[in-house]
Amino acid sequence: MKTVLTPKHGFAALLASMALVSTNTFAATFADADKDGDGALTLSELKAAGMDEYAANFKNLDTDKDGKISKAEFKANR
Repeated sequence: MKTVLTPKHGFAALLASMALVSTNTFAATFADADKDGDGALTLSELKAAGMDEYAANFKNLDTDKDGKISKAEFKANR
């Protein structure tokens, strides 16, 4: 049986569940887009994944200018 968190469970529990969903969504999105599995996203991987907003801002997101967006760079700019 799945527990649905409501405000009666406490605000902290509700926020914690939202953070978990957000983290899981991030991990799934990043992993799905990282087709070569190197732990970073290239411009072509972003485009292939349909992540057009990130692709359009690739130069700004790639803060260390290595031609890839690391998980940290991606997460910092979500």
